[in-house]
Amino acid sequence: MSQILIVDDNDKYANNLISYFSSKEISCDRATFAADGWKLYSNHKNYQMIISDVTMETQTSGLWLMRDIHKDGYTGIKVIASTGFDVFGVMTFSKWFLPLFCGLHWMIPKVPLKKGIVEWVPTRLSNKDSKPY
Repeated sequence: MSQILIVDDNDKYANNLISYFSSKEISCDRATFAADGWKLYSNHKNYQMIISDVTMETQTSGLWLMRDIHKDGYTGIKVIASTGFDVFGVMTFSKWFLPLFCGLHWMIPKVPLKKGIVEWVPTRLSNKDSKPY
């Protein structure tokens, strides 16, 4: 069973995440759209971590996916990887708002991810002293 679910319609970002976790010998499942992510999650609710993009089928489908997963009672680590985090001020607002909206623990900006660097940015729900992986 895969430990991590990655939901992203962009192959470059998703493949960089998969490579990152593969280097740590952690297996991943991938969905390309939020609707497919929900199906995988619904069939395998024991993922340790779920990482989702925001913009897929719609401009906010990933946010709603994470909210639905949160409202379903998922207790694992929730992460959003988004180009929106690369805009000045968005991450500061998001680290307070997204934990309320969808129980978010970590954020991954996509500018570093595009280069293959996974930068873990904590929200107020995360343990800032230890990265999840």
